[in-house]
Amino acid sequence: MVRARLHQRLDQAVDRPVTLVAAPPGAGKTMLLAAWLDAREHSGSAAAAWVSLDRDAVALPGLWARLVAALGPGTLRGAAPATPERVAERLLSAAEAKPGRAPLVVVLDDLQDADGPVLAAVLATLVRRPSRLRLVLSTRHDPDLPLHRLRVSGELAELRGADLAFTAPEAAQLLAGHDVHLAEEDLGQLVARTEGWAAGLRLAALSLAGHPDPGALVADFAGDDRAIVGFLIEEVLSRQPPDVRELLLRTSVVDRVSGPLADALTGATGGHDTLAALVRANAFVVPVDRHNRWFRYHGLFAELLRSQLACRGAEAVAEQHRRAAAWYAEAERPADAVRHAARGGDWDLAESVLAEHWIELRLDGAGATLDQVVGQLSADALERRPHVALVAAARSLDEGDGERAAALMRTAAGQRAGLSGRRRALLTRDLSLLRLERARRGGDAAAGLRERAVAAAITCDDAHRDRVARALAHLELGRLQAAAGDATAEGELRRAAELAQQAGAAPVEHAAGAERAWLCAQDGRLRQATLAADALLDRRGEGCEPALTPAHLARALAAAESGNTLLAASELDRAAHASIAGGALPDRLTALGLLLVRSRLLAADDHEGAVAVLAALDLLLDDWVPPAAARMHARAAHARLLTRTAAAAATLRSDVAAAEDDDELAQQAPLAVALARAELAAGDPAGALLRARAVVDRADVAGCDAVAALAVAAAAAEVQQERHAAAELTERALELAEPEGLRLGLADTTPGLDPVFAHLLRFGTSHRSLIGEVQELAASGSAGAATADVMPLRDELSERELAVLRYLPTMLTAGEIAAELFVTVNTVKSHLKSIYRKLDARGRRDAVRRARELGLVAPGRLTDPGDRG
Repeated sequence: MVRARLHQRLDQAVDRPVTLVAAPPGAGKTMLLAAWLDAREHSGSAAAAWVSLDRDAVALPGLWARLVAALGPGTLRGAAPATPERVAERLLSAAEAKPGRAPLVVVLDDLQDADGPVLAAVLATLVRRPSRLRLVLSTRHDPDLPLHRLRVSGELAELRGADLAFTAPEAAQLLAGHDVHLAEEDLGQLVARTEGWAAGLRLAALSLAGHPDPGALVADFAGDDRAIVGFLIEEVLSRQPPDVRELLLRTSVVDRVSGPLADALTGATGGHDTLAALVRANAFVVPVDRHNRWFRYHGLFAELLRSQLACRGAEAVAEQHRRAAAWYAEAERPADAVRHAARGGDWDLAESVLAEHWIELRLDGAGATLDQVVGQLSADALERRPHVALVAAARSLDEGDGERAAALMRTAAGQRAGLSGRRRALLTRDLSLLRLERARRGGDAAAGLRERAVAAAITCDDAHRDRVARALAHLELGRLQAAAGDATAEGELRRAAELAQQAGAAPVEHAAGAERAWLCAQDGRLRQATLAADALLDRRGEGCEPALTPAHLARALAAAESGNTLLAASELDRAAHASIAGGALPDRLTALGLLLVRSRLLAADDHEGAVAVLAALDLLLDDWVPPAAARMHARAAHARLLTRTAAAAATLRSDVAAAEDDDELAQQAPLAVALARAELAAGDPAGALLRARAVVDRADVAGCDAVAALAVAAAAAEVQQERHAAAELTERALELAEPEGLRLGLADTTPGLDPVFAHLLRFGTSHRSLIGEVQELAASGSAGAATADVMPLRDELSERELAVLRYLPTMLTAGEIAAELFVTVNTVKSHLKSIYRKLDARGRRDAVRRARELGLVAPGRLTDPGDRG
């Protein structure tokens, strides 16, 4: 039916970016919007897209599938986006690419059924960006959007429950569609009793049709739940033919039903035609897609049907769940299959589905479904169901309970002998995968690497699932090998990413990419680490999930080494949040990584911070011996932290001696540099110089390790009054640091290098700007939090402008900067003018402040350049 007043409201509403149709169940939201779209199409208005949402759309793949189905693959081309933000960008691009000037109207129906962080992130991105997209949100409750701000800015139109309530003329029109005509008094009474509630009016219309005394029935009609339920039983369900009634009862066990599924649940045929007829009769059956292939029942009606089915006994209900499980298993919908199999007590089917699909279910975020299934079995029952026990072990690992996971894995392994063929092979494979994961989470490289043969041994008759399992095995091996310092680690991680990409297992591919970025950062390959982390996080958005923690750590460490402490602190904070996003504490290797980066961000005079990080590090290492490479980095951090705590010389010497107990580790560059710095702080410049020179002389040491070693050697030489050697070593350090912008290794050694810097500045150096930046960084104090409200650049700075910008925090005049860069003064002034415009700065001091906010120069105090040129 046409509700002209509301159609007019909607026509006016879509001039605004967001239209919210929010009302209780049964208020007629879907009916109104469907009729409005039909009217628009018949009037020649631009077509709109209808997206019916449900619980499957809570996750990103389900939401994307609904959008593609609604807008068409020709509109949303390409592979599914990896993040909610990318989904939003694709929608915005589709709206802008639409021919003509009319906006693209997208109706999102039953928004509340897809409520969750994925949809919230999509909507938040969409409403922030002006575009030709017009959102119409139909929901039972308000979405997670800044509605107040949208109201104030005039970007929101709203239709609420009171707006959707039927007036008497509208109710009369609805009833006439069922060939029901009431006297004015009776009509007014019915509208008052139902308060214009669309579902109640439709119930009344079905009851009144053909009734000999409609006035009397209206007088008896009530809007309370019991009356409506009684009405549904007596006046709706009982009026259906027996075969239709049977279909409704038997299909009530599923949330959504299609024709083929209805046939499987009833053992009959013609299910689709029956459902479509019920839709046309407004009998509380609602299509959930525009092709009328899938349907759902009105919530109250579905509850009534389930209660009626339950009256037949528990076995009758279980039988329907078993039939649903079998259909879903055949249709390759494992989450639905295993859920209904468990509800129907068909544990053979449940275990069979889990044996084949538990990995993909876990990767797809179906943890709640897995918990529901395994939670229904007692410990005794788990002993008879090895693959269900194995899934329970995996969920225990997800929750951080390694001991329970180990016990469940032993339970599963104890039943392996009773299996045969494929099921035994799958259990053997999956046990090895979980052992690898448990070893990695516990930081036990030796235990994990004993399973290294698992990746090569994974073969079954399903190439896709082979690749996913092998990708997981290579990922866990790569993580452990990286922690152990095994040179083959990066190759394992590359192989994991390749296999995951081939199998379409995005979570594994992203995890492998994040681990590679972190490995590069720890090895001192900062540019490579930054590129890898940026490529991953740009694709994933600002994702906050445990698998992305290493990518944020890589960014943080690279930023710290380059002196960008604001960015480093921000990324470290993101890493910390991501590490606990799953609800469990981070594993040991991740916890160590967080502490390692934190130790690099401490200022030289931050004694309290150093004490706190040192205590956390000692606590972590109290009952854990990390793998070799991780142990080396941990000892380096320990020595570095002791120098920050102003520890007594005896304590520092003791720590150096303890670290030297493992001679092989002590030769590793990061630890050797940290020990040299500790010896220098303990008053042993000769020992520091000897150890640091040994690092400098090694051909395999480069990047930040080489810069730090040269800096410590220079400071030690200066203490021994070897000014010429100190100057030579410092110049070499500056020369190595300049191309990569490495500042932290030099800043760590100031003020010990300050006399050498002064000497170089007086007698000549080609690194004046870098010296200024290092001194600024050393004087800047501990890392601050990144500013959330930094205004973005108007335009990107060119390479030449960035080169000039780096000199602005120094005392150099425009002429001196020109001499440093071998250009004319006028060229420098031209670049300065452009820099001020792009940074929206009033002068040199303001430009330096803005550049620091944006991470374009190292944070620190401005050495009062004023506005000198």
